[in-house]
Amino acid sequence: MSDVAPRTSFQSSKLLMAAFACVLGGSACAPGQTVQPAPAPKPAAQQPSVSTTVVVHGTTKDDYLPDAVSVGTLDGASLKEAPVSATIVTRDLLNDQSARLLSDVVKNDASIDDDYVPVGYYGVYEIRGFPIDLASGLEVNGMTIAGEQDVPLENKERVELLKGVAGVESGVANAGGLINFVTKRPAVVQAMDLGTDHRGSAYGAADLGRLFGAQKQVGTRFNLAGERIASYMNDTNGWRAMASGAADWKLGKTAILKSDFEFQHKVERDGSGFQLLGGTSLPDINLLYPSTMLGDQPWGPPDTYNTFNTGARLDYNLPHNWLFFAAASYSHSLIEDNVIYAYGSSFDANGNVNCPGAPNAPEYFFCPDGTYGIYDYRDPGELRIDAVSEALITGHIKTGKIVQDLAAGGSLFLRSVQQPGEPPATAPSNVADGAVYSYVGSENIYQPIAPVPIESPLESAGPRTLWEDDHQSSAIVQDRIHLPGRIQLLASGREDSLRDNNYSLTATDSTVPPTIEHKELWLPEYAITFNPTTTLMVYGNYGVLLSLGPQGPWWADNASAFLAPFLTRQAEVGAKYVPAQRILLTTAFYRMRSPFFYPQSDGAGGFLFVSQGRETHDGIELNAEGKAASWLRLTASASAIRAISDDTGTPAFDNKQVLNVPHLHTTVFGDLSVPRLHGLHLMPGWSYSGRKEATRDDAVSVPSVNVFNLGARYTPGGEQGHVTFRVYANNITDKRYWSDTGASYGDSFLWLGAPTTVRLSAHYTF
Repeated sequence: MSDVAPRTSFQSSKLLMAAFACVLGGSACAPGQTVQPAPAPKPAAQQPSVSTTVVVHGTTKDDYLPDAVSVGTLDGASLKEAPVSATIVTRDLLNDQSARLLSDVVKNDASIDDDYVPVGYYGVYEIRGFPIDLASGLEVNGMTIAGEQDVPLENKERVELLKGVAGVESGVANAGGLINFVTKRPAVVQAMDLGTDHRGSAYGAADLGRLFGAQKQVGTRFNLAGERIASYMNDTNGWRAMASGAADWKLGKTAILKSDFEFQHKVERDGSGFQLLGGTSLPDINLLYPSTMLGDQPWGPPDTYNTFNTGARLDYNLPHNWLFFAAASYSHSLIEDNVIYAYGSSFDANGNVNCPGAPNAPEYFFCPDGTYGIYDYRDPGELRIDAVSEALITGHIKTGKIVQDLAAGGSLFLRSVQQPGEPPATAPSNVADGAVYSYVGSENIYQPIAPVPIESPLESAGPRTLWEDDHQSSAIVQDRIHLPGRIQLLASGREDSLRDNNYSLTATDSTVPPTIEHKELWLPEYAITFNPTTTLMVYGNYGVLLSLGPQGPWWADNASAFLAPFLTRQAEVGAKYVPAQRILLTTAFYRMRSPFFYPQSDGAGGFLFVSQGRETHDGIELNAEGKAASWLRLTASASAIRAISDDTGTPAFDNKQVLNVPHLHTTVFGDLSVPRLHGLHLMPGWSYSGRKEATRDDAVSVPSVNVFNLGARYTPGGEQGHVTFRVYANNITDKRYWSDTGASYGDSFLWLGAPTTVRLSAHYTF
């Protein structure tokens, strides 16, 4: 809520910066040492690891490619050997691009795009044209977190972007892929960052680590950060503070215990997106400004986020080169969700559509002349919790010339959601049934914002109640068979038992029974790889994923109802090539198929949110990561997708490209060392996005766009210097464009791309 005054945030920033100075001044560590895991003898075959998902080891120097990465397998195959498509965004790349949010990170992969990412609010992203499920699509150190948060990046060593079906890693999730954040491990380090931008943002962060004990068997690392956020959108400024800690404890020669904790408090107003005018035409972008906050009113409170993620993991080396690990995590996201919500048409005093000159305009789009309704939306106390535990044992056996890398284990997953619900019978009349969602007036996108009073009497939300309670238990197995002739066969799967208790309708109407789904399903993944040479690997894979059904929009006949769980199937072939210059080149061809969801006309003026027909995504991906030449570091990506809906029951939607999926998307970022200017690097960037459809019949689309970025990095004295200065500018031509046309709960929105933003930063290592 709005109980944090600007003076308070400024004082908090000063206190945080003072704390940085005190801590930095009191430590006397030298860089270069890290906690070493317990040693284990290496077998003739590849040493198995003990992670069920993306885990990164080692450090990165002089390029954007990690030394060793395990993605999408259970036995620790490296990135170049794993039969999956993935992109790794390293710490160096995060620093060079001054990344603060996940939306800054995903721009490095052309297969990932924004789906619903308002200014000041957590984002929803799509991978290969499928929106990720925030309940299970984000992870920290391979453990699922509540994705309704802006995960802080200060304590992250890398971000892994896994593209495609990930059923073995995540169990029940949405198709497309998953995003995993890997935290920094303890090391002897003292570093400080300061930053700003041309709008006046202020940023400070500290990275502090130390080792203890005669054999350096205990290590800790702390990250602190504070930021005053000056947004490009009017009246959406805010502030945040984060703190994190990591500890590693080597328990003798055979075990190591790792733990992590991170907390972030953020206060910021968020803005609404645009909609099609009358559902049939785009607003005139030449008359709009990214700085405009639709429906802005002085009485609108900010969003408040209190989020934390914590986890622990024990790795134990068993005899005969077998390994065991057990891990547990807890993720907590508490949000005061407040927004002046710009949505749909305007209404008269009787609740009828009141669009000038268009009385029959649909109520769920802006009016044809640009008039739109504004709502006081307040949803306090949104609490989402994800808790995970898992255990796995890995090892290998050899039979003649055949070697098998085996993995087996299990996991438990709990997801709960609490939000305002039905008030008791004795509650006052101004207590809403659930969240406050009150129509307060209208504005026009082409006219100045006019003051509108808040509703009277002032409404308050109902008491917090349980909306969703999901339980998953899984048995996990994998067998990687190394055959003569450089051939590997991989068979893995998860026997998943899902119990989804959905109380979303019951929460606001106690007479409606909950929706209970209980499913037990085998989710397989199969793959084959062949290495013609030591630098080239070709592969094929097949997988099946179970996802929970989406929720219908409020204006549908089955409003807020959840549809049944569904399956997505994927087939993929690809190749990975590592030439001598320390760069990884990959390509993948894939087909993914899932049901098609949309609001279907009932023939009587209403709509029913249904699953009918299917959408098939056929795509090709090209990626390059690493050091292309002695003077060039590169991360580049291209994605072409044909995402077609068919057999939908609505002929106008058949054989059409689905919403918000461009046919072609590319992105390039380079780091070029400048000759004869030691320590100076130029960092150009470019992205292209093809046309995106804004309606399901492809009658309306937003045009293609090129966006150019430019930065520079300077380290006096060369790469071994203690201080590094960076400047990075996004959208240097200040291009005005529609960035995405994604959907949320069945409704579609239009979002303007961000204008030019120039960021300055300095990094100092003590």
